[in-house]
Amino acid sequence: MSFADGAFPLFFLLVWALYAWVSSPPRSRRWRLPSLALVALVVDLVWLLALRPRTPPSTPWGFALAAWAAPRATSWARLALGLGCTLAGAIMGHHVTLSDTDAAQRRRGVAAGVATLAALGAFGLAWRLDQLAPLSAALAWVGHPLWSLAWACTVALALRPGARRLAQQAALFLVSALFYHAWAAAMPGAYRYLLGLIVATVVLDYWLALWIDAREDPRARRALLVLSLVANLGILGFFKYADFFGGSAAAGMRILGLDVSWHMLALVLPAGISFHTFQSLSYTVDVAERGLRPTRSLLAFATFVLFFPQLVAGPIVRAEQFLPQIASPPPRDEARAVGGLLRIALGLTKKLWLADTLAVTLVDRVFAHPELFSSLEVLAAVWGYAFQIYLDFSAYSDIAVGAAAMLGFTLPENFSTPYLARDLSEFWRRWHISLSTWLRDYLYIPLGGSRGGDRATYRNLALTMLLGGLWHGASFTFVVWGLLHGGGLAVTRAVQRRWERLGPAARPARDLGALGLFALSASALLWSARAPLGSLATRHGLDPGWVFLTLGWLSLAPAASALGAWANARRWSPLAALVTLHYVLFAWVFFRAGSFASARAVLARLGEASADCANVSAPFWVALGVAIMSHIVPDRWMTKLRDGFLSAPWWLRVLLLGALGVGLRWAARPSVVPFIYFQF
Repeated sequence: MSFADGAFPLFFLLVWALYAWVSSPPRSRRWRLPSLALVALVVDLVWLLALRPRTPPSTPWGFALAAWAAPRATSWARLALGLGCTLAGAIMGHHVTLSDTDAAQRRRGVAAGVATLAALGAFGLAWRLDQLAPLSAALAWVGHPLWSLAWACTVALALRPGARRLAQQAALFLVSALFYHAWAAAMPGAYRYLLGLIVATVVLDYWLALWIDAREDPRARRALLVLSLVANLGILGFFKYADFFGGSAAAGMRILGLDVSWHMLALVLPAGISFHTFQSLSYTVDVAERGLRPTRSLLAFATFVLFFPQLVAGPIVRAEQFLPQIASPPPRDEARAVGGLLRIALGLTKKLWLADTLAVTLVDRVFAHPELFSSLEVLAAVWGYAFQIYLDFSAYSDIAVGAAAMLGFTLPENFSTPYLARDLSEFWRRWHISLSTWLRDYLYIPLGGSRGGDRATYRNLALTMLLGGLWHGASFTFVVWGLLHGGGLAVTRAVQRRWERLGPAARPARDLGALGLFALSASALLWSARAPLGSLATRHGLDPGWVFLTLGWLSLAPAASALGAWANARRWSPLAALVTLHYVLFAWVFFRAGSFASARAVLARLGEASADCANVSAPFWVALGVAIMSHIVPDRWMTKLRDGFLSAPWWLRVLLLGALGVGLRWAARPSVVPFIYFQF
């Protein structure tokens, strides 16, 4: 289950209806029983849409359906278990103690910790005994009865006036856990139990935060924080970087003459592991270093980490921003809900009409075989990828923010027309805002930020962006992408600092001219000396292409930064934005390319200056043109569009959304094109 899944709109509509009922169940006793029956049906439909199980729900209507469709699959025992679990859940929800004292919360946390350890122990034993398949079959058999038990308890809580907040948290947690498990359940072997691993880290961070808060000794607090760092980053590093670092270390050893090899683990990367790891990790850091008071509710913290609209690909949410909303769920508002629905529709439009069209019609083909295309076609593909990744990721963020708004919650904005940025610093204030602010607050500033002088500042910028590149993937192409941005930020800052020290009376055009002359001279020298430089690089075991690229960057980057800063100082914003955009485009080549060889082939093809354009179709040009225009359109136009939609009669809004839904269905690709940031 994902936002790109064709069943997601119906899944979310059912989830929204469930959450609306839990938040405000009917007061009239006459309507209560029919509404309970409808809730039971919706709960089963959510289960079926998410997991698409082979066995029917363990409810009377599921039993009747199985008896009609596949009589041999009917099971009286499973029906009895399902009905028994539903009754048990209703009794639990009706009689559960609602005490919010620290002692009560602690007991619940202990119980959850014991249950998590027991579950992990059972899984480990089954894995050691090679009994994962029978265990999976048994869990599949009892899965829906347990789902029914949890929801019956939640519904009973919702009917108790003093327990409605707890019921809302439970509903969000159950749906979020199912949303993630729907992805994990389709994985082979032990991967289908990845939800248990996330829950285990949630329980660990919950207790570590409480222990950190209870300690006065700074060394004890720091030790507990280190334990949280090791646990969270250890899991992230194992799944995402084990083969990268292991293979790189083995290759380095072989260069030194040691016979060392690394057996590739080829692990499946859990969906959204980088996002929920950073989100959970920032919570313990804030408790230890910034005085954030930890939550006493394990359910609230688990819901904060697993909140399904932004679980897989962000935006990364800070505990201080979102935990209060989880602890006291805000009331649903019709205007916000309609605005959220519009936001979801616009996000799907970005994804299906624009981003996927750019990818399928040209970008994917060019980056797979750049040698088959002309320079102009490759340049169009580079531009296309820049807007594809922006539209794709901002579409996910739009859907996440809109879905949260429909449920009553507020998520932070993640994009603000980044390709209009006038320098790289502004670009990172507009692009993937939740990640860039996370890197600033939890990496750049702890490294020293700009407090240690210019050289320390440039080092910290480069190191932060290098690690930011590595965060995106275990590949040296991502490392180079990060270094390009880190180096560009450092050079831009150096130019700006120099001109700030010179003051307004100075003439920065002299610096610009000097740097431009240096860039031209260096480029001419590199071109004339390419043969001896190439042979020298080959003699020392270096790739001549990367030597030329490195020297070219060292000569051109300062001039480009100075040109952008000069244009910005003279209020020539379009020129400054154009310079910044093309630097970003150059870096995107390494981000998109699957290897250095592919990146080099793309850049080599660009350097040939061939102008044939036969392979670029009209749909690509239309999608790219609309993407560029949507970036340039003033924000006030989008605000007027939103306000006009909200003020329109309800029947017109339904008609417009219905027409858009039909159009999206018509434009959708036969196969699902995954969101790009799912792989991170």
